[in-house]
Amino acid sequence: MFLTGAVFTDLFKDKIYNVWVVPGLFLGIGANLIRGQEFFYESILATGAALLILLPVYFFKGIAAGDVKLFMSAASFLTVQDTLSCILISFLIAGVISVAVIILKRNKQRYIHFAVPILMSVLFVAGGVL
Repeated sequence: MFLTGAVFTDLFKDKIYNVWVVPGLFLGIGANLIRGQEFFYESILATGAALLILLPVYFFKGIAAGDVKLFMSAASFLTVQDTLSCILISFLIAGVISVAVIILKRNKQRYIHFAVPILMSVLFVAGGVL
């Protein structure tokens, strides 16, 4: 639910609000804490892996800070392996969307709304499609 809300605000307001990110992060970590110590550690590791991988991308202006926070929030529900898969798949989806925008609109938009590829990659990985 929080990913979908973040996609809508990203598309219509060009911003991912913390009201979507922070509760999702706490809910993911809290749910895994309830499941047990092993799941809690996996959640923390997945969230940290998302931060470590995406922080350099943010510093080079590849994605915005809201996108990094949204990915960390999504990672709190996932394993480290699923998080890495989601990161890779989301960048592939973003590339396809970028090429489609360039071909169809014939303009070189400076950015795309990265919340959409994040949502799609999480749905693919968590749903068992990829």
